[in-house]
Amino acid sequence: MKRTTLAVLAFASTLATAGFAHASCNIHNDTGYSFTVESGNVSNQRLGSHTLTTIAPGKVIAKSDDGKASFGGMCRDGESVEVKEESGVVVMVPR
Repeated sequence: MKRTTLAVLAFASTLATAGFAHASCNIHNDTGYSFTVESGNVSNQRLGSHTLTTIAPGKVIAKSDDGKASFGGMCRDGESVEVKEESGVVVMVPR
């Protein structure tokens, strides 16, 4: 009986902490464009204009909804980046 209780508690603690292992990259969009972002192994992430959100870390490829702008780059786990427009070109830079 004691062994079963211990096994159940160990399994429950594994499930309880599983949600905390999710890695992310903070991204702030300071442009007037809304983007669909593909990063890491996750596609179809949304990044609205003038918003702050999190995306999966890794290689980043983004296209605006209207097709007029795009950007790409790399974002590591825990890193913060900013998307801004410089001289008419949308760029992603460390924040």
